Amino acid sequence: MKRFIVLLLVVVLVTSLIVTGCRPKPPERPDYPDEMPCGMIVDLSGPYSEMGLRLSTGAEVAVEQMNDWGGIRNMYSMQLDLIVADDGGSAAQAAAEAERLITEEEVIFLIGAWPTATAIAEVAEQYEVPFICPLDMEPITDQGLAYTFRTTAGAEAAAAQIVAGMTESAAEAGLPAPESCFVMYVPDDQGNAVVGAFKEQAEASGIDIVGEETIDPAAASFAAQLAAAEAASPDLLFTCNYTGDAIVLYQEMMARESYFPYGVYSWGWGTADPVFYESLPLEAYEYGFVYEAADPVAQDRSYYEWIDDGVRARIDEDWNTPEIATAYHAVWLVKEALERMVELGASLPGQSVEIEFSLELDKFRNNLRLALTKLDLSRALVEKVQLPDGSPFLPALHVLRFEQFAFDENGQSKYATGIISQNVDGTRWPLYPTGKRVSDSPSVVLPIPPWSER
Repeated sequence: MKRFIVLLLVVVLVTSLIVTGCRPKPPERPDYPDEMPCGMIVDLSGPYSEMGLRLSTGAEVAVEQMNDWGGIRNMYSMQLDLIVADDGGSAAQAAAEAERLITEEEVIFLIGAWPTATAIAEVAEQYEVPFICPLDMEPITDQGLAYTFRTTAGAEAAAAQIVAGMTESAAEAGLPAPESCFVMYVPDDQGNAVVGAFKEQAEASGIDIVGEETIDPAAASFAAQLAAAEAASPDLLFTCNYTGDAIVLYQEMMARESYFPYGVYSWGWGTADPVFYESLPLEAYEYGFVYEAADPVAQDRSYYEWIDDGVRARIDEDWNTPEIATAYHAVWLVKEALERMVELGASLPGQSVEIEFSLELDKFRNNLRLALTKLDLSRALVEKVQLPDGSPFLPALHVLRFEQFAFDENGQSKYATGIISQNVDGTRWPLYPTGKRVSDSPSVVLPIPPWSER
């Protein structure tokens, strides 16, 4: 009997070993590093240093909070290490810094913005490194660059949104569509791109451009330009400004009581800058329309204080200033793509094999590029992220009020249209698209009340 039991145990043991040997080995977990470097190139010492500081602050806070929140979860909470380089506003210096970050620091992706975005993009393309551009209006995504991704709208999309705001606001107020518009702008690469697209789309919508004047952002007065606009008697005025010239322009419009019945529409960082509103009385900008790249009423969101605390620990700025918000948002988009790199690979059972996941630097960079091309986010995904107070939050959508996010075949964000707001009682209320309005948003105010009633 004992010999039988021993023999039976031997048979069971041998059978177990055979069965075990036939089982496929579980996939080996890649030996993820604790952190990986990423690079950012902005102007911190040149003519655009204020903008550069805001951009770098937004990215730094995003990386810090992303790391605190668990890092890249599909990579065992791997964290990012952001290395910020100063280009001094010089394209040549930006290109040199891009090459240094890629070859010496071995960053897995780059972030950069106007005015040096094109120079960075060219180097990123040469070395096959993903480049994320959160602020630029030049035709950067029309150059056939496979590694360049712009997260905000281009000039044509922004112009289309502005024209739609002009026509839809009139319809909502029960007025006939505006027929004429005067244009004033700073004639740099950004202004030329937006105004060129705007004039084409405005005229296609039946709005005649009855005159235009260029603006020197360093000028102390725009009386001559305003006199030309007033003489043309347009329904609308469309302006492209930076902060300093926007302050001067709106001061002079108030002093002259320049009146345009369908309002003043502004594009440019100037009229989205908190400094602009701190420098002027409410009367100067009341009822003005602004093309917004960020969420103008973000202080009403549950996540406002959480992000704002991180920004104010570094600079005395509001976090939803466009440069800060767009850079913050860009980092979280890359996080989403990094987490989808693993899902695209063969290491997860049941997943289609599209890429071979690898930590080898060149393959990793290329796989990130592929993951960015396949990024497709919707608000249905917000439940996976929880704020400390338990409320759902998806920074890659909520920060800029996106309902959906994806890149097209050129690396241009498909659904980035911006927001047209109107200032009513000191708040820039989102109006268009109407889906981005808030529950207590007032109706559009048209025609614009005369100066004596403001």
